[in-house]
Amino acid sequence: MEQFKSFITEAKEENYKVVVLTRKPKDNPAQNKLVTASKFEKAAKSLEMESYIVFIEGAYITLDDNVRKIHNADDDDGFEISTDNTLIIVRGGVNARDSWKDLLSQLERAGYSCVNSRECMEVCSDKYRTALRLAETGLVTPTTVLIPDEQGAKIAFEKLDTTYPVILKTIHGTKGVGVLFVESEKSLESMTQLLFKVDEEIGLILQTYIETDSDVRVMILNHNIVGAVKRKKVKGDFRSNVHLGAKVEKYELTEKEKQDCIRASKAVNGTWVG
Repeated sequence: MEQFKSFITEAKEENYKVVVLTRKPKDNPAQNKLVTASKFEKAAKSLEMESYIVFIEGAYITLDDNVRKIHNADDDDGFEISTDNTLIIVRGGVNARDSWKDLLSQLERAGYSCVNSRECMEVCSDKYRTALRLAETGLVTPTTVLIPDEQGAKIAFEKLDTTYPVILKTIHGTKGVGVLFVESEKSLESMTQLLFKVDEEIGLILQTYIETDSDVRVMILNHNIVGAVKRKKVKGDFRSNVHLGAKVEKYELTEKEKQDCIRASKAVNGTWVG
């Protein structure tokens, strides 16, 4: 991603552009801006760069007389883009539907720098695939096994070769949603049965529980660490997600932690990961 590195350092000297590919807010689809997308827009403006927020719902790409444009559903004029000067920043909501990711694939195949790639997003949104990638790199992670169906919970627990409590997770999910603390075989059985009853196609994994009062979130850009925070466990909960009310403080990584974080970012082919 050398193009991406030069993109940032030369932004003021060159006529670079930023496209933020996102989705409309679930709770208010009529809202025209999102918090993160708006921050990108503001940052681009401060660098005197053109920017365009694309809502994936209804977005499309045109190519006329060798001029490629990306359009919002209600924008016939669109926004001109070029592989020479345009960076595509892809927000997580684009990962929700295959047809939305296919638009991302169009951009990738045309040669655009996309942060992140479809491959990276698909791996990182799947907790089991992420665990496989990290294990292949030699990183130490919680032991993780699949629960393929309603009858598979007991077998999955036996494969962990541990004692209760354990952690039950949906394969897809963010912000601590779909993460359950399981204290007994009876609880595991009832939780698994309920989840498969609600959605018979749901993907579940079981992990060993690592007791801790905090964890560390590290932001990495192009395999360079740009910051780290310690997230303290929510009072009365086992999770440390900020969306659930966890408090954060600045954290200084050790050299070993820095190396492991960079290895993890490379394992998922991530340009911007955390």
